[in-house]
Amino acid sequence: MDRLTCIRIFINVVETGSFTQASKRLGLSRAAVSKYVSELENQLGGRLLNRTTRHVSTTESGSIYFERCKEILLGLEEADDMVSGMSLSPRGILRISVPTNFASRHLLPLVSEFNRLYPSVQVEMMCNDRIIDLVDEGYDLAIRITDTPGPDLIARRLCCCRHVMVASPEYLAKHSAPGHPDDLAAHACLLFAYLPGGTWPLYQDGVNQSVKITPLLKSNNPDVLMEAAVRGMGIAFLPTFVVSEAICNGTLHMVLNNYQTLNLEMYAVYATRQHLPAKIKTFVDFLRERIQDPPYWDACIPPESG
Repeated sequence: MDRLTCIRIFINVVETGSFTQASKRLGLSRAAVSKYVSELENQLGGRLLNRTTRHVSTTESGSIYFERCKEILLGLEEADDMVSGMSLSPRGILRISVPTNFASRHLLPLVSEFNRLYPSVQVEMMCNDRIIDLVDEGYDLAIRITDTPGPDLIARRLCCCRHVMVASPEYLAKHSAPGHPDDLAAHACLLFAYLPGGTWPLYQDGVNQSVKITPLLKSNNPDVLMEAAVRGMGIAFLPTFVVSEAICNGTLHMVLNNYQTLNLEMYAVYATRQHLPAKIKTFVDFLRERIQDPPYWDACIPPESG
């Protein structure tokens, strides 16, 4: 028989003072209650109860066992309540992996608002640009910008992650703005190191007009490339979540915006949807509501054409 069930029934017998009253409380037959207690005594190799026709009382060892089991069951119930509570209301530590350049610019303000709404959640935001293993490295959630979120994860789409080409007004004043992708060969270009093959993907009317870039500057950090573009070093190809503010305030201008460019998707990914803690579900729902699609950072950027 299940040891925990036997213990629960034993505790009820002691609390009610009889097998009959315990059977009524538990909804079991008196014979079943007696059988469970006898099985527990057999497992322990000692008598827990003194039995008479009218009353039961604990032996010395039974009294000690009763008190210790009560403490253990109370702790187990508190643990159950804690887990159930974490499934129903957002609480606990939420460990997130997020791309470095998205973290401070966009996620941090959102986390700040989330903390005000849900103060029982403590966020650990780890910034890195590699694909981490959520389970092995102990993360609850990751923000990923990709076209393939991975088959082994639950992926909730947040928005489209659009890319544009930008240059400073000073650069464009000195060099004629390119009117065709082939014109990029005569321009200083600033290349993000992770673009496959060093190529800027460009399309118009469904025709692929992508261009392989020979860069003036190459970096794995979009902020470095944006700063280089602001300083007039050349044309950069970057996600709008990095450059939208500079475009809106006129620090950078879009070029070749009559062409379609690289569009990835931004996802919130987590390991499983079974028994999903409220802290994860609530945070993902919060991100989807706040970011929107198209995302808020694209509000002042002309829609894609071409």
